[in-house]
Amino acid sequence: MVKENAAETSTPVVNESALRRRFLSFRTLVSFGIAAALLGLVWVLADLSFEVILDHLSRANPWLIVAAYGVYAASFPLRTMRWRILLDNAAHHEETQPRYSLWSLFQILYISWFVNGIIPFKIGDLYRAYMVRANFSSSLTRTLGTIFTERVFDVVTLIGILLGSSVFVLKLAGVGEDVGVVILVAAVALAVLTVAVIAMLLFAKPIIRLFPDRIEGMYFRFHSGIFDSVTLRTTPVLVMLSLGVWLAEMGRLTLVTRSVGLELELGAVLFGGAAASLLLAVPTPGGLGAVEGGLIGLFRLLGIGAGPAGAVAVVDRLISYWSVTVTGGLVFVVTRLRK
Repeated sequence: MVKENAAETSTPVVNESALRRRFLSFRTLVSFGIAAALLGLVWVLADLSFEVILDHLSRANPWLIVAAYGVYAASFPLRTMRWRILLDNAAHHEETQPRYSLWSLFQILYISWFVNGIIPFKIGDLYRAYMVRANFSSSLTRTLGTIFTERVFDVVTLIGILLGSSVFVLKLAGVGEDVGVVILVAAVALAVLTVAVIAMLLFAKPIIRLFPDRIEGMYFRFHSGIFDSVTLRTTPVLVMLSLGVWLAEMGRLTLVTRSVGLELELGAVLFGGAAASLLLAVPTPGGLGAVEGGLIGLFRLLGIGAGPAGAVAVVDRLISYWSVTVTGGLVFVVTRLRK
């Protein structure tokens, strides 16, 4: 076991004022500008109309929207349980054994979603690791490793849903030929991710030994967070929780489409939702601009009109982005955890 770096268990250097400065930084403002430009581009390319979108929104079923929010909210406890399993597995390699509270981890995870929604480049993930270090004295880099593993589970699950649903989507009438390109990109992305993880497992440690001891120790803890957080005993549970998370996300989108009067095949909803969710990796705050554009574009490929597709994007992002940004900000303010 690599000895823990004392600097990793000291008081975090990230605080509220630093977070505020980063939110008001030029880089963040530029990222919001890029998001706005993406939305403008989609607006033009999809030939969207305020009047048509508002017409669909005015006739939306509010109870289905409330149900969609409830289903989406259920994904966060599932994410929290999955993350605690990863942390508990990795904690066996800590010098001390942290006792992770589900309620504390839920608050930390939810706050990280808020931070990701207002600051680009997934800074919320780093902030999440800092909060775990501040509240449980865990290794920062090992915690980051568990978050990386969490992201791998998410991406693999999403690509699996996308490829599985494509079997049904390709049989639908009116589906554009570009759907095949989306499927090919997803398959290539899955192959690249698989190769990258295998290469990290087999070759990263020998290479990193060539670096200074401090960097070597940091990487070994990160490596431990990635690979020690998954065990044969817990893998089935992690897979089921990951499926639960993304089925809740897809359930949200299904209810949203129903709320604006679209009766889509389940395969089409799964395909569009999974492909659009992969665009959360775009380094704008919360994937802003990219996810909305991807969702509208994918639904257009599936033969959905611009008005209904735009209405779906508005309602879905009100739930999955704006609601978390507002409520996550409230949790950030009132939490008693160290920030």
